[in-house]
Amino acid sequence: MVPLTVVILVVLFSVQSSGTAWIATAFGPVMVLWFSVLTVMGIVHISDDPSVLAAINPWYGIQFLLSHGTIGLVTLGAVFLAVTGGEALYADLGHFGRKPIQSAWFFLVLPALLINYFGQGALVLSNPAAIENSFYRMVPESMLLPLIVLATAATVIASQA
Repeated sequence: MVPLTVVILVVLFSVQSSGTAWIATAFGPVMVLWFSVLTVMGIVHISDDPSVLAAINPWYGIQFLLSHGTIGLVTLGAVFLAVTGGEALYADLGHFGRKPIQSAWFFLVLPALLINYFGQGALVLSNPAAIENSFYRMVPESMLLPLIVLATAATVIASQA
């Protein structure tokens, strides 16, 4: 892993010297693919236990916060952090402007993250053993390596933000 990480960093830093506009153009489609894959993964697994969609009701969050005190606050804070995974979009704010970034967040990133989290929740409810690694258990084993490559690319892009 360390040699691969060093190679990725060297490539990124050497490419950055040619300008960030090129990087934004190259990274945009990868991020659209990433969030699209997240959406599909979630949609496939929501049917495992559709009751997870009840989580849209804010009353559950309020009730959890009121009945669990400090732990509830910490948990809700962690949930908030979990849906802020679109930081990679903000790296391109200077290239695309505020409106396209806002649109991408509300119409692509946020729905993709929510649908994926619903899918993970449904998978774990239907198969408690999946709690170990619910994200990667959402895909068939034959798709695991391509997903790891895509997740790595998305992580590298997000780190550029």
